[in-house]
Amino acid sequence: MSCPHCRAQQVLGPDRAGGIAICESCGGKFQVPMPTAYVLDPSAAGQYALPPEVRDFAGKKIAAGICGILLGGLGVHKFILGLNTPAIVMLVVWLAGMVTGMCLIVPFFASAAMNIIGLVEGIIYLTKSDVDFYQTYGVQRKEWF
Repeated sequence: MSCPHCRAQQVLGPDRAGGIAICESCGGKFQVPMPTAYVLDPSAAGQYALPPEVRDFAGKKIAAGICGILLGGLGVHKFILGLNTPAIVMLVVWLAGMVTGMCLIVPFFASAAMNIIGLVEGIIYLTKSDVDFYQTYGVQRKEWF
């Protein structure tokens, strides 16, 4: 990157992102920008491509979205994303509601609530861009909605 004060080129590693750097030429201080989710694709002139880790995680988006819509109460969509704790919570609540719901009406609503949560999350997954999906569920590990 170049120094914002004197435009001298600086070689800074990714571990310096977000920190303060001092220019070797002019001594000016500046903040090192955070990396973007897009990188220049060398195989296509001027085109940007997603980094491999974003592309790999975004490949789970469609499977998680469809499972959330169709099998929402079982928490399968969360297992796909590696969010095991909320997935187990959804599965246990859904199963408990189905088993006890046969005798009582109130617990049956717990299973219905898990189905609705899964449906909403599935729709949210499918409407996010690949970069937002990766940032929200791959980096931040957001567990609910």
